[in-house]
Amino acid sequence: MADANDSLSNLVDTEINKTLRPGSAYDAGIDLGTSSRRWRRLYLGKDSGDGILLHDSSSNTIWELDYRGITRCKFEGAATLTPAAVGTPDSVAITFPGVGDDNFYALVTGNGGILVTDTTPQRTQYRLYAEWHAPKPVVGVLHNSFTAWVIYHAYFESGANANTSAGTWNNYNKMKAQLSLPAIPADLARVYWKVLWSL
Repeated sequence: MADANDSLSNLVDTEINKTLRPGSAYDAGIDLGTSSRRWRRLYLGKDSGDGILLHDSSSNTIWELDYRGITRCKFEGAATLTPAAVGTPDSVAITFPGVGDDNFYALVTGNGGILVTDTTPQRTQYRLYAEWHAPKPVVGVLHNSFTAWVIYHAYFESGANANTSAGTWNNYNKMKAQLSLPAIPADLARVYWKVLWSL
């Protein structure tokens, strides 16, 4: 069998049975295709572990894509709020892998409509909502963090005042004292976040 020519045009049904990788001196240094010489299709398996993985400079997987979509991504997640002392707005600091000097958008949300009963003999029920927000866009250099802030909305759940507002607060402990609420429900303390970049 003849050796391959420079353009590999004399290869027929070539089969590779070893891992194909760049040389040790070319880690993250060479491309597969170019903007003007593109591959047409990439065929991948659908079993667990098959797909595309993106690693950081320390070989940590920060993004993984398989047939189900993104299955692991360090640019999204959840955090739990620890209510601050009265007089300080509640907030959560989010940190994720460094992303260079691009501006990004931080999207945050939480669970709403949590039913809570006060701790006084009246047993008043409230429905609580946590409205989370973050800077949008977040600007600066070498970003890898942002702070999410929350505003609580409380509504009367039943009785003559049903569906009317009991007020808004930026500190759960203050709302807790004024409405005689129990400790913050776990679902209300959770914030879900995702970092996006504009194309």
